Amino acid sequence: MKHLCKKLALLAIPILLYLAFFIAFEPNNYFGLRNSAASTAPIARVRAFVDNPGDYLLLGDSRLAHFDMEAAAQTSGKPWQNLAFGGASLRETLDLAEFALQKNPNIKEMVIGLSFYTLNTKYDTDRMSSLQDTLANPLAYILNLEYNVNTLTAFTNWTIWAKQTLSGETSITWAEAQIEQETGDWSYPADYTASDGTIYPVHTKLAEYPQLILPNCQNWSLNQSQFQRLLDFAASCESQGIAITILLPPMADNVLEEVCNPLGITTQMTETVLPTLQQAAEQTGFVVLDYEWQNRPDFEDDRQFFDGFHLDTQYGLPAFSQMVFSNLAK
Repeated sequence: MKHLCKKLALLAIPILLYLAFFIAFEPNNYFGLRNSAASTAPIARVRAFVDNPGDYLLLGDSRLAHFDMEAAAQTSGKPWQNLAFGGASLRETLDLAEFALQKNPNIKEMVIGLSFYTLNTKYDTDRMSSLQDTLANPLAYILNLEYNVNTLTAFTNWTIWAKQTLSGETSITWAEAQIEQETGDWSYPADYTASDGTIYPVHTKLAEYPQLILPNCQNWSLNQSQFQRLLDFAASCESQGIAITILLPPMADNVLEEVCNPLGITTQMTETVLPTLQQAAEQTGFVVLDYEWQNRPDFEDDRQFFDGFHLDTQYGLPAFSQMVFSNLAK
């Protein structure tokens, strides 16, 4: 029996060592051992909310995920907590909003991101139930392949940062190095040339974005059930004294011209969806901030957009943040 215990102890050593490694480098701060998570993944943001439920929430997809929340607080005078994450469908955004209300019934205000892309019937992902299961089960988190890959990636990035720091190539802290950035100082012609030699009038990442999203936008149709659910949720919150703002972030001009206009999305959004949204807002009291169609910012696409949907975090997003959170000020 003693020999068996020794063997089991020896077998446990590498498992315990990897567990320690995983906890040290997993980027989502699942175990709450750091001040905050570097990741904008849903597991990271929902875990942070569960640990410290805020009263002012931002929900939506990746176009809302990269706001500088300190700057948002300074502009608006409110301590916003960002629950937006990449790829969030409207269903997932509303599921998360309802989950947040269960955890914190005293929420004062929510901003809910919306766009023609998340209103598309084709785009209706549903990951909230598995996310809640993972939140409730640390073992499921530890054994999840995706989170293990993320941990190994975080460790690799840490080693690169450590080497650069030791060699004097960088002076930023590890916390600063982990902040996700979508920014570029585009160089002509290198960053304007396609793989086939075509030279675009805007940088390649922006120029090729319409073709990237085109398959999901063809035969676009309004997700009636989730749109109605959004309207009902906003009305219910307003009746409970919870302020709701529905925010439609801007898209680059080439997405409008090469995707929305030719596919008839512009017509459906401006003639059907937006009038319905505005009418419901007038009736129930929620606010609509529409920068996608009616109040498109005069941004320089090639400079201020990182791609067709995402503003450059250095050159575009701060200006948009100022627009949004000025409207949300006390």
